[in-house]
Amino acid sequence: MTKLMSLTVLAVLLLACMKPSIGMAPSADPIIERLCWTSWYDRDNPGGTGDWEDLRNLRLAYPGQICPRPLDIQAVTVIGNIPAESTGQNFYAYNTILGFICLNADQPSGQQCSDYKVRFGCPCFFHVN
Repeated sequence: MTKLMSLTVLAVLLLACMKPSIGMAPSADPIIERLCWTSWYDRDNPGGTGDWEDLRNLRLAYPGQICPRPLDIQAVTVIGNIPAESTGQNFYAYNTILGFICLNADQPSGQQCSDYKVRFGCPCFFHVN
């Protein structure tokens, strides 16, 4: 029992002395990093096959401005800033691996994709504009 009590006291003392890493909010879970958002990017228009705001082409168009491994992504319409998930449109990709891709062929009744812009949530230690 004394050994368990000693270990508990030691653990509490160690945790009390720990400081959060740079880039983390003081009250943040040590596993979760705070996000800093990039600028908004609108590289493509929905003509042709759809609106391609994919990471590969965005990195080519804006070198060094998007972190190597984004933690989050947001997409909104260029006109009205409507969140993509509120438009009712279907998306081929909407993730931090591929980026955002809306294909006209995936839309109902021959509709065309809206024009979207995207931004990425990166660890705050990565310099974003």
